[in-house]
Amino acid sequence: MSRKQFIALIALTLLAAVLSRGYRLFFGRLSPRKWGFIDKTGALVIPVQFDDMARDQYGGRTLYHRAFRNFSEGLCAVRFGKKWGFIDKKGNFVIEPKYDNAGVFSEGLACVRVGSKYGYIDKTGKVMIPMQFDWPSQSKDVSSDNPDLDMTKMLAEPLVFSQGLAVARKGDKCGYMDHTGRVVIEPAFFAAQPFEEGGYASVTTMTGTSLIDKAGKLMDPASHCLGFAQGLFLAFNGIYPTDKRRLFYLTKDGQRPFPQEFLDARVFSEGLAAVAPGPVPPGISSAYGYIDASGTAVIKPQFFIAGNNLAADFVDGRAIVSQSGMLLSVPLSGVIDRTGRWIVRPQYDNISSYSEGLARALINDRWLFLDMDGHEAVQTQARWVNSFSEGLAAVMQ
Repeated sequence: MSRKQFIALIALTLLAAVLSRGYRLFFGRLSPRKWGFIDKTGALVIPVQFDDMARDQYGGRTLYHRAFRNFSEGLCAVRFGKKWGFIDKKGNFVIEPKYDNAGVFSEGLACVRVGSKYGYIDKTGKVMIPMQFDWPSQSKDVSSDNPDLDMTKMLAEPLVFSQGLAVARKGDKCGYMDHTGRVVIEPAFFAAQPFEEGGYASVTTMTGTSLIDKAGKLMDPASHCLGFAQGLFLAFNGIYPTDKRRLFYLTKDGQRPFPQEFLDARVFSEGLAAVAPGPVPPGISSAYGYIDASGTAVIKPQFFIAGNNLAADFVDGRAIVSQSGMLLSVPLSGVIDRTGRWIVRPQYDNISSYSEGLARALINDRWLFLDMDGHEAVQTQARWVNSFSEGLAAVMQ
């Protein structure tokens, strides 16, 4: 790096810090909004009264490729005042707000935090796993008095039970516990995610991101496995500069089912995976298409997919993509089917994955929901909406 480039980098870093601080100071003065719930007719069935709840940040999905949920197993974690509790579908508290944070119910248990420790309760509020595990220390760095800026709620997302196990954090290391709170995979990882399809979980080690099985065995670190779905691992070559980074797929025995490598790729969903073959001319965004499990291109590269758009995975035969464009343009989102045909041509600022037959969409600062045919089925006046879960969608007024 030249001296001029170094000085420019320092200047940009300082500018970003100033802008970030200004953003927080400005929005921190705004009055916090309240939350309620609508049904699939758009009627407000639980009045706007709650101070915060989990936000649908990644297109109807979580960062570990699961459907976003507010309601789960009939209950939803909400904040009332300064504390978190759980409400039923009538809006009544069935577990009183007394926790510093709370997650969703999974396999009959929900993560709750008191101070710097977390454990798990059942749906009656009974403590099933005592508060003996350590909440992520970085929570102080992402907290804010304004809930619109407070990202600590997202730290509960990975702490769900899946395939009988949940993340157990001791100090700054993560392992896994069973339903009794017994640690069955010793804390040895810097970060960990829930177990997924096929019995694998994503963990972070000294060498990067990889996968472990339920016995705690690490997949070949040379493969740098990023995910697993439908019988295939997504892996990369371990090189981080984007011009040299390549992604590819592996079978369970470590073999490549096809030789192609990609500039970017996603795990398989409903038999298809989004890939960006590249290379592309300077200043042009990588074009994504879709391949099947044999590596055959079934939808040619022609779409733009933002890095955090997990809605690009197929759900109910629908995927959310945008038109490819210049690097500085703002692509609009649409919906395609499994042949690449537009069900909804690009016209929305944002569309989330389909959930329970409806997809959240934003256009001209209006939030609404699209049905499976792309029709605007539910209109709202909300400042923000979450995807539907168990027949209800959270709205912020």
